[in-house]
Amino acid sequence: MAETFNALILFGLLLMAGVIVRQFVPVLQKILLPSSLIGGIIGLILGQQLLGWIEIPQSFSQITSYGMRIMMTCVPIGIGVSAKRIYQHLDFTLANMTTYGFQMVFGIWLGAWFCTMWPGLPEGWGLMGVAAYFGSHGSIPIVSEVLDPAGTTGALGMGMVMATLGVLYAMIPGMMMANYGARRGWATFTRDLAKQPSHYYRGALPDEERHPIGRMTVNPSNVSALAFQLAIIAVCYKFGELLFQYAISVFPPVRRISPMLYGLVGALLLWPIIVKLKLDRYVDKPTINQINNFVLEMIILGACATIQLDIVSKFFVPLFLHATVFCLASLVFTFAWFKIIGNPQWFEKALMVYGMTTGANPQGYALVRAVDPNNESCIFEAIGVYNAVFF
Repeated sequence: MAETFNALILFGLLLMAGVIVRQFVPVLQKILLPSSLIGGIIGLILGQQLLGWIEIPQSFSQITSYGMRIMMTCVPIGIGVSAKRIYQHLDFTLANMTTYGFQMVFGIWLGAWFCTMWPGLPEGWGLMGVAAYFGSHGSIPIVSEVLDPAGTTGALGMGMVMATLGVLYAMIPGMMMANYGARRGWATFTRDLAKQPSHYYRGALPDEERHPIGRMTVNPSNVSALAFQLAIIAVCYKFGELLFQYAISVFPPVRRISPMLYGLVGALLLWPIIVKLKLDRYVDKPTINQINNFVLEMIILGACATIQLDIVSKFFVPLFLHATVFCLASLVFTFAWFKIIGNPQWFEKALMVYGMTTGANPQGYALVRAVDPNNESCIFEAIGVYNAVFF
């Protein structure tokens, strides 16, 4: 418990450091870097990988895994998934599927071609690309175990380098694109950065823009409103977890499905029942969203603070070229695809897909957060539909 407490305190300190730095560095405001990302970079610099002034706990690297379980549980609560919603976000789903297929097929070919120039590269290493860019660090051990079960060719380390490069490509060109698109008027919720008031970039909100973060649905003498909404999330997650445990006992290959989807499936199945029983009046979607946003801040900060710098120097040239080709291809395809289709909020969707397919979900959320600071976009809904269809 002490470790958890200390990790939360460190998270708060780094987040506050990010807020303060952003407050006084105009260039960070102009490129729309969120304070959580800045705080994560501060933690990376001060941590044991560089200056060694503080110790980033191991739990920071696990925030994404557990945080995404909470976030994905929040997605269907209050919205559900219907045929109409699937149709609305089919562009998002198809973009992800297309990028996944491209990275898998072309990655193997490009890896084989690089082997002719760098004979020391292990055979089949190109397959690590789809795990690194589409799946990020968490997927690398799965693929490396297949390619290098004995651990003698360094596939695991190479995959981690590729995933780290993918994260950097997700954030640096991604933030440049977010800033460029917002200035061009492509962003739905941030149309003209030049005309934004000063409090958009820094400082406290004026009184007239201080909106409530949620509403009470039960009497506070009974239970805290925030705790009650968290309990609803917990019920949905546990329901999904129990369903998957039963499915695994019947069909063991189901165990390969990520626990991130337990809560998503549980909430998808429970929400129509909740509505049918007229219990949805107990749910406050704005409060659910605030819980979701809080977890997102933790994910972004933790992911940035734990970027693995010690392995970037190994196999750098071929891995850098591999990452450059794939991330630039993803950038061009993603923004061209969504702009041509032209559905509502296409720019926010493009940022999310680019972040997901070069880094991971946290990078996608960070890019969207830059142009949608109040989380008003349909991204969480699109993610829910995509996961329901793709997985």
